[in-house]
Amino acid sequence: MLKLLFVGIGGALGAVLRYELDNLIMGGDLHTFPWGTLAVNLVGCFIIGISYKVFYYELLHAHLKNLIITGFLGALTTFSSYSYATLMLFEQGRMNLGLANLLFNNVFGIFFAFLGSRLTGDIINKYFKKVSEGG
Repeated sequence: MLKLLFVGIGGALGAVLRYELDNLIMGGDLHTFPWGTLAVNLVGCFIIGISYKVFYYELLHAHLKNLIITGFLGALTTFSSYSYATLMLFEQGRMNLGLANLLFNNVFGIFFAFLGSRLTGDIINKYFKKVSEGG
């Protein structure tokens, strides 16, 4: 039951932040390039990279993994929104923007996840040496 509570709280926070960030960036304009969806996906990828290292080195309790990864990031970054935005670009005959959206979300998303993981790993290794060495 506690896991479901954490997923629900994280999901609510992620959904609200996603809505606010998308509106801040796009202002409700869905007819241009989907910068808002790209931004939340890249932020989410960066946070997932950070989270990977934080949970790998057990710096946070495992229950928070449900809150942060499953709940918060699951609601913040949605594949369906990305798919919808890309489909709309293709349907409107804007093939170059649709392909750019595919490229940016996939390539940069993986890059941001790697970057978050790498930076966090470096910080942990520098400041929490005993934790990263398992002792």
